[in-house]
Amino acid sequence: MNDAVLSGVESRTSSPVKWIRDELGMANIKGLYPCGEGAGYAGGIISAAVDGIKTAEKMAQVYSLKKML
Repeated sequence: MNDAVLSGVESRTSSPVKWIRDELGMANIKGLYPCGEGAGYAGGIISAAVDGIKTAEKMAQVYSLKKML
């Protein structure tokens, strides 16, 4: 559904799985932007926060381009 929201919760475990992301940070599922330690892109709280910021910037880029079209 177009209005669905997928949220992740913080846990005390790390995922041994790494989501593959394209150059814009999106997974192979359209509209899904995995980030942080649980997605396999960070090893601690600081790197997870930085990955979240970078992913948010990529999302903003994607959605601002869509508005222009």
